[in-house]
Amino acid sequence: MNKSIPLNSIDNNARPYGIFMTYLLTCLGVAVFIITKLFEKTERLYTSAPSRLPQKRHVVIFATLATCSLFSTWGFMFQYFQWSYNNWLTVRSQHDLDPTVKHWGLWLKETSLFREAWESVIVGHNRYWWSHQIFYWACALGLHLEWKGVRRGITYTWAFMLLGQIVAISFATNLYFLTLLLSPPQQQPITPNPKEFTNPKESRSEAPELAPVSKPRKWLGPWLIDGLSVTNTYAAANCLSRENYWNGSPGFMPLLLVPHVVLLILPMARAILPAKFFPIGDPKTVNKIYKFLWTSNFTFVGQLVWTTYKAYLAGNLGGIRDALLEHPAVGSVGFDVIFCWISWICWWQIQSDKSSYVMSDL
Repeated sequence: MNKSIPLNSIDNNARPYGIFMTYLLTCLGVAVFIITKLFEKTERLYTSAPSRLPQKRHVVIFATLATCSLFSTWGFMFQYFQWSYNNWLTVRSQHDLDPTVKHWGLWLKETSLFREAWESVIVGHNRYWWSHQIFYWACALGLHLEWKGVRRGITYTWAFMLLGQIVAISFATNLYFLTLLLSPPQQQPITPNPKEFTNPKESRSEAPELAPVSKPRKWLGPWLIDGLSVTNTYAAANCLSRENYWNGSPGFMPLLLVPHVVLLILPMARAILPAKFFPIGDPKTVNKIYKFLWTSNFTFVGQLVWTTYKAYLAGNLGGIRDALLEHPAVGSVGFDVIFCWISWICWWQIQSDKSSYVMSDL
């Protein structure tokens, strides 16, 4: 918090208001964009291939999870805004601010909400136990977007990653699952058997002309960017567990911004650059690479065990439970993590349902 600005020098708070409202409108705009696409996909699928519509109960599950995750995380987020304002007002009371007047503009001008929130959620092993998991769930979403989402023809993967970072990873993940359900795999064209044509002249004249099949491009592809992104995210998440980053270290913000930037590189690049810059690669090789990256992402379980052990040494395991509700910023991130666990477990569970077409691709 910057307390060096004298009150009489603050005449215009349009800039902080503008930044804050731009943030909220961006959150709303990206969410509306994705939800609009969902309705368009539903209408298109209902019209062209009603038999390929997903099971209603699967749609209900993820729509419910999306709603619950949004209300829980942002319920705490609005509580955090109020907490931050009250904390700021207490500190600034030495300047004789009138507590009956709302000083929203001055508060926004002097407070870095993003930094303040993250400094609150990583301090102490109990809080870090909750907050560090969200980095790995962000990586899980990013890997799945590139591995499966792109194959399903989802061209706006950037929207899900951006929404996850500015609203909630669990909310974006559930909207992504709904989009996958409404984006069935492309049906492979049936290749005619030449033996079925008994008359050579007939075979030449009536056999459909097939498009030439292009050879898979070289194996070196977009997965490399994903691999570097998740590696840097792992490193940043692990570094934030060090106590020297818990007390306003100068390197805190650059380290915190690393995951936010690197996980957006590939989705944003896909939105800007032509498709020729993203080689398809050999499907078998790409699958093996992404399976490896996906498996390596769950090494965070080891980090989770280690963090649990350090929390135990620092006090007792009950502190982890208590930390969830002791600060609104921790509650927002904590429930984001909880709904990520629930959502992915539900997604994996429906994959065991053989009646769902989604299983053939995932």
